[in-house]
Amino acid sequence: MPSDFYPVHIYFLLVAFVTLVTLALSGLFPSHKENPAKFDAYESGIKTETHLLSKRFPLRHYLVALVFLVFDIEVVFLYPWVAVAKEIGPFAFYEMLFFVAALFVGYLYVWKKGALEWQ
Repeated sequence: MPSDFYPVHIYFLLVAFVTLVTLALSGLFPSHKENPAKFDAYESGIKTETHLLSKRFPLRHYLVALVFLVFDIEVVFLYPWVAVAKEIGPFAFYEMLFFVAALFVGYLYVWKKGALEWQ
């Protein structure tokens, strides 16, 4: 059984290695170029407003992103379960039913708090 996950472990080690190498190289060779052309319009032709870079985004942007991630991760857990639903038996069905019910309660809470309404 543990040997079945050997490729997954190798993959995660490779991802961790590439991430650490990338972070180390970006720390060794930082870019400190201050150039007015950095804020010039490109591709879309829209002039970048530099004062927007100094202000904070409203909290609502982060809240919507967080809610999206939570419900997007739900699909990540549901898809493999659906692929093997017949083989895993009734216990797994009830376990996933509980998982979906908990997410539905979270969805109702978010809806009641008005996080899904954009103003």
